[in-house]
Amino acid sequence: MKTDILNFNRLGLMFRRYFAERSRFELIQWITMIIVFMFLRNNVTGISISIVVSGVIYASSFYKEIHSPGSGVAYFMIPASQLEKTILGVVITSFYYFVMILVAYIVGNLLGTLFFNMLASLNGAIGLDLFHHSSLQWSLFSVSFAEPGWVNVNVNGSSNFFENATTNYLLRIFHLFLIGQSIYMLGSIYFKHIRFFATFLATIVIGLILLIVFATEARLLFGNFNAIPNYSLNYDFSHTVGSILKNALWLLPPFLWVVSYFRLTEKQV
Repeated sequence: MKTDILNFNRLGLMFRRYFAERSRFELIQWITMIIVFMFLRNNVTGISISIVVSGVIYASSFYKEIHSPGSGVAYFMIPASQLEKTILGVVITSFYYFVMILVAYIVGNLLGTLFFNMLASLNGAIGLDLFHHSSLQWSLFSVSFAEPGWVNVNVNGSSNFFENATTNYLLRIFHLFLIGQSIYMLGSIYFKHIRFFATFLATIVIGLILLIVFATEARLLFGNFNAIPNYSLNYDFSHTVGSILKNALWLLPPFLWVVSYFRLTEKQV
């Protein structure tokens, strides 16, 4: 049926098929997110939670049709390779969704500021002071923060954080978003039922197992800090460990995309 694993014409047709079948859902979804952002506007924490939570819910249902006997057979009969189907999932859930959520934030912020300023103008007419004029702000794009560094462990058992250079908040949210999307996209392929909650529980369990493994290895490697005189984890060591872990987290989404590809191929077999 196919002589090549990646054909951009087929990939383009896959995108056209996706939006043709989900155009109404996409329209309703983005109108809903615009309304949400109209009320959140400058609440950076609320906006960030909305982006991440709505994103993982979206990703967790992306491959739901492969689990249905009827639609699953039809999906795997589509003349496209598993690589093309995986690329479609990655682009839609990770990049298209993030761009569209930012567009929804921009539109919602504009409409929300206009709407509430109009209501503020009516305060005098109704004799109440319920709303107040506010200027248009782009809090999500302007926030930066100093990232907490890794812990320095001192001889007396105390610890303190040092600060690294400031990081753009939006970039940090995008990184967290990519990790969440890659995990839940894999979950949408792997789990047949209650994909969102099954992926959430699996992530918690795997995270706890990794935490126990890392804590055990650190204990075996360094032993009891209090028993070692004049021992501390200095800045250079902490900074090195922190850099390694941060780079590893950037590599996590591509790794999970590869796993998703093999899992999707396995589902077809």
